[in-house]
Amino acid sequence: MTPLGLSVATWWWIVALTTVLFWALAIPPQPTRKYRIMVSLAPLGGAIFLVGRSHMNGMTSAGALSMYSLAMLSMTLGTAGHLGKLARRQLAADEAGDTDEVPLPWSFMVQLFLCLTAGMVVYFVIQP
Repeated sequence: MTPLGLSVATWWWIVALTTVLFWALAIPPQPTRKYRIMVSLAPLGGAIFLVGRSHMNGMTSAGALSMYSLAMLSMTLGTAGHLGKLARRQLAADEAGDTDEVPLPWSFMVQLFLCLTAGMVVYFVIQP
């Protein structure tokens, strides 16, 4: 039994769609090429983590793909509207010679927390 009764092939399509959605919303607002490259590699980091986790826990392919899809969707919705602004603030701090991280606004943290929490709840609900 797979999550939501969807086949593994369907979950691969969902993975592709959520990754493209993340790229479509996260890459364009980045102010420099360096930031665009770093953001574009985020799904790769998530995939590497997921492969390791799924091997350690003996997770099925569909379970791992559903986890990745929900994580990508949660990150996309949790950071929507904030990534460009945060990147510009960090770039301005870097150009000013400030080596500290730019503090994250509370609105960003609340949005990200709510989206990640909702994604985790949905993940555990749809598991067979």
